[in-house]
Amino acid sequence: MEKSTDKPAMRSEDEMVAYALETPIALLDYIPELLADLEELGGNAKAIAGVIKALDISESVTVVDLGCGKGAVAVEVAEKLKLRVLGIDLYKPFVEHCKDLAESRGVAELCDFIHGDILKLAGKFKSFDIALFVALGDVLGPLDQTVSVIRQYVKPGGYIVISDGFIRDGGSSDFTGFEQYADHDAMIARLTACGDTLLSETIESNHYGGKDGKLIMARAISIATRRPELAADVLEYAKTQVAEYKYLDDNFVSAIWALQRTH
Repeated sequence: MEKSTDKPAMRSEDEMVAYALETPIALLDYIPELLADLEELGGNAKAIAGVIKALDISESVTVVDLGCGKGAVAVEVAEKLKLRVLGIDLYKPFVEHCKDLAESRGVAELCDFIHGDILKLAGKFKSFDIALFVALGDVLGPLDQTVSVIRQYVKPGGYIVISDGFIRDGGSSDFTGFEQYADHDAMIARLTACGDTLLSETIESNHYGGKDGKLIMARAISIATRRPELAADVLEYAKTQVAEYKYLDDNFVSAIWALQRTH
């Protein structure tokens, strides 16, 4: 699950990445190994591609995937919908992984991936037809703040597709990084606070479960065995991830929202 700071300008790049990946800086070099078994980080690539396919688009539209992670969504969109996609991520090893994934799936000519801060790059590109944002947690702050950043990448009349979610009835937001989440109606109000039109909402069955947490823990144990000096940090990281998956299954409803920028 990726997260970010409310005040990214006050942090170094390594600090921002470490916060986003919920890890001490000392473990940044081990994140590719810790997450090696997880291709999708926070979103269902096939479902997101299906939401995009349902929009009124042609093959000439351009797509930007903000915080593209390991590239699962960007590559799926390129492969299944034949759309040109630019992925941006702040973690350099993920950017390299994205390029390798696109090459292996035969869509390298449709995909470009760059290393960069999506906050600093907002407004620096020619506007895209579609902007994707797939994240869980306080990546860009509250959802209304998140949308205000994403829409800077999209031309008026273009589309914003967000994969995130809300607190289920009777659920709690009392988990680090999820304090700003609320129930469905409150999150929809934030989602449309900039005046954009909500076109569709796809509710997903939570697919977090215990499997991914166990995979991360197994990788953490391997690293701890090889590097005893990192054992405390790496095992704590894995325990936190396991706890987060459980929190999400117990309290969270995953959703994919498609909006149209109105102005």
